[in-house]
Amino acid sequence: MTRFVILAFIILGCQSPTPKPKAQFELKYPTPHYKPLLIDCSYSFEQNLLAVPQTLSDCGLTLDYPALSAKLYLTYFDLITFSLDTLLLDFDKRLKMFGKEAFQMEESTFENKAQNLFGSCVVIVGDSPSNLHFFVTDTKKHYLTGSLLFNAAPNYDSLAPAIAYVKSDVQKLLETLRWD
Repeated sequence: MTRFVILAFIILGCQSPTPKPKAQFELKYPTPHYKPLLIDCSYSFEQNLLAVPQTLSDCGLTLDYPALSAKLYLTYFDLITFSLDTLLLDFDKRLKMFGKEAFQMEESTFENKAQNLFGSCVVIVGDSPSNLHFFVTDTKKHYLTGSLLFNAAPNYDSLAPAIAYVKSDVQKLLETLRWD
């Protein structure tokens, strides 16, 4: 019996454990196709056909992404009525509020001198209820801001591919945005 136990230890002890490769979901989203979104407001841009626009009020709207269980909320402000400084402070407060659980914030600025557009897009890396925020303005009359919200628990690792997909749509929005 002891020979059998010793033999079993030798055979089983000679096997070295091999680590398993890390598994990740392969999430594939359709290639974005864009069309002009024409609304009765002071701005227009090209939107992804995957997103369904829904008017809220006073030139505010959402771009609903049913396939991603996400909504991009857009809010427009007329700078004749609202102060740019106040709106920028509000943007910073929103980032601080949503960035409490952030590991880092990745900010990219946007500038199109030909169209008089200036803005910023911020991705909050971490388990935040809203990981993507942006604003764009001409600093004189128009200000548009947006936030991405998911109908899911905040888990950045799981949501990162969807956040990246919508971020490319936001970049297209900023590139094609025109003030009326």
